[in-house]
Amino acid sequence: MPEQFSYLLMLIAFGLLFHGILWARNGPFLWSRRGVILKVVLVAELWMFITDPIGGYWRTWFFDPDKVLGIWFWQVMPLEDLLGIAVTSSAAACAVLVFGYSPRRWV
Repeated sequence: MPEQFSYLLMLIAFGLLFHGILWARNGPFLWSRRGVILKVVLVAELWMFITDPIGGYWRTWFFDPDKVLGIWFWQVMPLEDLLGIAVTSSAAACAVLVFGYSPRRWV
């Protein structure tokens, strides 16, 4: 397995795992709240586009160029970063909806 895809593979694996657990038993409820989930993801992406380049320019963090696909925004933010915040914010929104607002309030 190429090392280049390590961030992307971890993102896909954990994204599928967490979303699968939440959606397996709460699919109809989460589907009825898909607008909320989409809004959370869009706000998270907007926040990432505004703040992430600042941290990258300050060298607060960095991504190993050998472990990303090579698609960069502002030369400091790889595509995997945007995909990561989308998966993370979606999973967080789903978890909050399931555990805080669903009729079952459990997985």
